[in-house]
Amino acid sequence: MTNRIVLQAPAPAKINLGLEIIGRRPDGYHEIVTVLQAIDVVDVFHWRASNGAFRYLPMHSMEPAADLVVRALGAHGWEQWTGDLRVEKHIPLAAGLGGGSSDAALALRLADPDAEPGALMQRAAQLGSDVPFFLNGGTALATGTGTKLTALQTPEFWVVLIVPELVIPDKTRLLYSRLESDDFSDGSLVRAAADRPASAIRQRPPNAFERQMRRIPEVARAWAALAQAASGPVSLSGAGPAIFACFASEQHARGAFRRLPQEVGAAYVARTLPANYAERAVHAMATALRGEPTAL
Repeated sequence: MTNRIVLQAPAPAKINLGLEIIGRRPDGYHEIVTVLQAIDVVDVFHWRASNGAFRYLPMHSMEPAADLVVRALGAHGWEQWTGDLRVEKHIPLAAGLGGGSSDAALALRLADPDAEPGALMQRAAQLGSDVPFFLNGGTALATGTGTKLTALQTPEFWVVLIVPELVIPDKTRLLYSRLESDDFSDGSLVRAAADRPASAIRQRPPNAFERQMRRIPEVARAWAALAQAASGPVSLSGAGPAIFACFASEQHARGAFRRLPQEVGAAYVARTLPANYAERAVHAMATALRGEPTAL
């Protein structure tokens, strides 16, 4: 085998079609209700054949202690694995798009492709509240701390996504600590949206972090620009700062994208992805990682 890259597998981002926070739990976490939707903004795992022992090649900007891929891969099994594995990042970090969680979920699937689904879900939940969703992706109603999932039929639509250029240290903890009584709700609006996810094109289910994020000048400017370009509702993904608008067709999405001013931040056009997206590619990489023949 040569040293060229021979296999790739994607780890998709997600958006939240609404996010309601019901209250604080006795364990310190918060009870939420949200609809998670995978989209085709993706990080890409590259596996390359080599003649030596397995190596994971981390991003230079990522501290090992913060790298969820390292934790997900674990230490067991590496002595039997082969090739070099690296992650090519495209999903913006700390933007409310779940990039780190998606990478961790793909790493879990590579590390233990024959694991029972329940056991894999438990391991995923230990890594982060969004990680279990990314094991299958698609569309799901997430409740509890975000780890209790109910699969939904994936609607077909397009999004224009903006990630304003700002960094909020310890963002999620900070935003949760600043929640006010008006930010809490009973989850009924998002549950109603879960019955008809395609309605996200016309409606905008609430997001409990919107009040805080729209006070930030960079987010406010991007919000106004996207609302004008889309001529429709704008939503916040997760705890932000990523925002998005939904469209029924690629043509309408790209038209709105072209109307965006350049200074609002990084912008993307993406479509929704069904569950088990690129499953064959993931299986092929897991097989090659173990030095076994693969059909791809």
